Amino acid sequence: MRIFYLCPDVEFPSGGIKRLYTHVEVLSKNGFDAYIMHTNKGFKPAWFLAQAPVVYSSDSPAVGPDDILVIPEGFPAVLKQFASSPIKKVVIALSLAYIFETMPLGENWKHYGVNWVMTNNKTTKEFIQWSMSIENVHIIESSIDHELFYYKPGKKTPQIVYIKRKDTLSPIVEKILTSRNIPSGDLNFIPIENLNIQDYARLLRDSTIYLTTSISEGFPLPILEAMACGCVCAVLNGNAGRDVSIDSNIDQSFIVAESMNFIDLAKKLEEIVPKLRTNDSQIEKIRQNALATAAKFSPDLEAESVLRFWRAFIEAQS
Repeated sequence: MRIFYLCPDVEFPSGGIKRLYTHVEVLSKNGFDAYIMHTNKGFKPAWFLAQAPVVYSSDSPAVGPDDILVIPEGFPAVLKQFASSPIKKVVIALSLAYIFETMPLGENWKHYGVNWVMTNNKTTKEFIQWSMSIENVHIIESSIDHELFYYKPGKKTPQIVYIKRKDTLSPIVEKILTSRNIPSGDLNFIPIENLNIQDYARLLRDSTIYLTTSISEGFPLPILEAMACGCVCAVLNGNAGRDVSIDSNIDQSFIVAESMNFIDLAKKLEEIVPKLRTNDSQIEKIRQNALATAAKFSPDLEAESVLRFWRAFIEAQS
């Protein structure tokens, strides 16, 4: 029995791609016959160091009924292609945004013979169970590489970073705050684009605020990585933070604005910028809560949950 994780040939940095590689690395180290499956011969992401074994569908590898295909959530056409095949299928769903985006009307994964799903948070799990009536939905823990993502107080400079690929509203927030005549030294906005993982982590360690206007994240790993680096995170309310933060009282670990309300987000940023400059105790409390939250996400925890899922799946098949 071999396990093939289908992985798109994506050049730009993607947390989802990194997760697929991590799963296969964990499985390979623990005696499973597991592979990443890319399409084009020789393709491999260049932005992080990967150890997972890779095969290519362009080589037409023999995949038989005893094998398992793990298919990401945004590829219903691939699932439909294998719907009548005896090959076992598992969906890995890391983002709510992609689940129904390209799904044909009136169809869902259960119609394609999918009865087992991996996801990374309770919100997505409950959504899949409710919308598709699939009961075997299992949460696989996420992890942070704490050797890359860590807090160095002395390195912080007054800059706000955001991931350009995921953010359409952050540039508007920048324009609003610039219009308010806040000193530019306090509001140096830096869009993150096409950085390798080392440079990305270094930028987070150097930055004061991490900004995101995306509400489509299934699990906010970029936010957690920014938390681990001691950034104060400012986000829009939505699915992204529900499983990792409470935006109230002593447990607050990031700044939350109203859902899709970029004006509210800009106002909240205007409030916290001077507090960061004066080392306000409220902001420091948020940072410490964020650091404590991020510290819980260890590679060992992720590895244990990956192995637990696959042992349960294999036992159920037998």
